[in-house]
Amino acid sequence: MQEYYLDERDLRLLHALQIRPRAPWAALAPIVGADAVTLARRWGALEEAGLAWVTSYRGPGAKYTGAIIEIACAPASIAPATADLADDEEVLSIDQTAGGRDLVLTLLCQSDADLGRFVLDRLPAVAGITSTRTHRGIRLLADAQQWRLRSLLEREITQLELALPQPAAAQRGVPSEVENEVAAILRDDGRASVAHISQQAGISPVRAKKALSTILAERRLIVRLEVARAYAPWPVSVWYFLRVPVTQVEAVAGRLVGLQEVRFVATTGGLYSILMMVWLRRIEDMTVLERQLGERLPFAEIMDRSIVLRTPKHMGKRLSADGRRIG
Repeated sequence: MQEYYLDERDLRLLHALQIRPRAPWAALAPIVGADAVTLARRWGALEEAGLAWVTSYRGPGAKYTGAIIEIACAPASIAPATADLADDEEVLSIDQTAGGRDLVLTLLCQSDADLGRFVLDRLPAVAGITSTRTHRGIRLLADAQQWRLRSLLEREITQLELALPQPAAAQRGVPSEVENEVAAILRDDGRASVAHISQQAGISPVRAKKALSTILAERRLIVRLEVARAYAPWPVSVWYFLRVPVTQVEAVAGRLVGLQEVRFVATTGGLYSILMMVWLRRIEDMTVLERQLGERLPFAEIMDRSIVLRTPKHMGKRLSADGRRIG
């Protein structure tokens, strides 16, 4: 049996943090239904156990090149190849899967040139890889920032959003060195205080607060809550590879974004028109989902799918075999 579990109050707290990851505990208390001290203590326990954490990554307001790479390995090479690739900063996430590929890599590179170096120079140097297929991202329509645990009521969500509006840009621009420093701090702890950011970055608290507000408002940096999938009500993760007529790609992708199960949708310049990743309650729900897709989106042809067995690295963080953050 699992040593840890998420009860309903935990799920309400985590849902609130999905909406406002950096919210003060006092602001969340009336929504979640517990006092600020209790919420802070429970969050500390969840974070220490690796069940939930807040991290950050480059957003659409920043320049980057994204790609999904399918990798096939010799069976004995899956573990060492995973360990090797997990050390690369460009590798945001690694999923070990069952299906037509052994690994699915999510890449975030600074440029197409960097992506080219990774695909053409780095991957051939990894022992045990037998084949790869790269899907250069064209447009990211949805990621897990929009996915929700569905534990709060609609009126509670509205109350939270009104009480804590999104940050507004406080200055015209942020120097790249300051932005990079803030990004590095929030990548380690997305809830780091302004005082901590000020101290670590060597800038005044006022400057740190303005820089943080501007970076977040311009979506140059996304702060996001993560939860250990195996301990959430949706423990099954599946990658879908879809082919859609070129005239229907945007329409189909847009409708996929509205599905509650969806955590990732992107159009790509590879073999498949659209890549999608979902979280499900049970493996049998794949059949239900695929039937719904067939009925609602007849233009979308599911070319393949892969069930995620393990996720050793997720959004830059190392995970244990059961999906908890480690290190």
